[in-house]
Parts: sequence; C-alpha cells; structure tokens
Amino acid sequence: MVVFFLVAALTLAVILIGLTTTGFATPEAAVEMIRLSVQLASPWVFLAFIASPLNQLAPSEFANWLLRNRRYLGLSFAAGFGWQAAFIGVMLARHNTYYWEELHNDHDLFLRMISYVFLTAMTVTSFFPVRRRMHREHWRYLHLAGIWFFWAAIWVSYAGQAASAGARTIDFIYTILGLLALSLRLVAYQRTRSRGLVSP
Repeated sequence: MVVFFLVAALTLAVILIGLTTTGFATPEAAVEMIRLSVQLASPWVFLAFIASPLNQLAPSEFANWLLRNRRYLGLSFAAGFGWQAAFIGVMLARHNTYYWEELHNDHDLFLRMISYVFLTAMTVTSFFPVRRRMHREHWRYLHLAGIWFFWAAIWVSYAGQAASAGARTIDFIYTILGLLALSLRLVAYQRTRSRGLVSP
C-alpha cells in the first residue's frame, strides 16, 4: 500500500507541475497533459505485466517484490490513467471541436470506453472484500484480459507515435520497453507450456 501512496503522490506532484507550466488553455496544451498522464501511468502497467514471468524466469528479491506488490502497481497505473480521463473531460468541455476533428473519432472513443470499463473493473476487484466474492477463475480471467489489453493499448499508442514524423524520445523508450515486456512474458509462457504447467 505504501508503494501506491508514494506513486500516487509523485504522480500528483508531476501533474501539478505540468498544470503550472503547460496548463490546458489551448487544445495543444490539453493534449500535452493527456500525454503526460499516460507517460506517468505506463511504467506501472509494464511492471505489473512482467511481475509473474520475471519471477518464473529469474527469481530474485526484486522479482518477488514485484509479484508481492503487483496489485499496488496496478492501482498506481489506475491513478495515473485516471488523470487521462480527467484531461480528456477537460478537452471535451473546452476544446470539443479540436478533439473530434484532430484527435479521435467514434472508433477511438469506443476503444477508450473499453479501457475505462476495464480500469474500473480491475480497480474495484483489486480490493479483498470484492475479490473474495468472485470466483477465482473469473477474477483471474478479468485481470489477465485487462493486463494484456492495457499492455497492447499503450504499446500500440507509443509504437504509432514512434513511427510518426513527430516522434519523441519517450515514444521510442516506451516502445522498446513494451517489446521487452512482451518478450519476457512470451518466453515465460513457452517455458510453462514446455513443462506442462498451468500458467498463473
């Protein structure tokens, strides 16, 4: 739990600095705040994504720490990703035309709504009182589907930016990190299959 509060506090501090220096008075500024919120959230979903496979492939204190704190890493991601929803709300309220004409269409909005449905469901079911009322398999499938969905959504977003003319260094960094996380996950899955074990 300490991990979550530290990350949430750090995220809030960076967001406040961003609001002070960038704000959201213009559409471009609002877009920068949306990007900042995703940049702050992305590391935590990648770490949650590799927690189990890293523990399988290279057991260590760090790998054990990741596995023990996977729930709080997920909640840390939710805290950062929640800011994205807030800034999209600002964009829709203050720069509605720019949002629809320059950023997203109905298809994008549909995918974004799926993201928030997953985010809400995974956050709520991360707490024990709710989790204990669910069937173990249902909980597992929800979180497995959710972590893959968020890995894919974030990686595709950064890979698309990295391939664009306006690519930034952070786009390449997260694209590479996402590929490394996927590779680790696939290697662990293949090893699990070769041993005839059930993947956790």
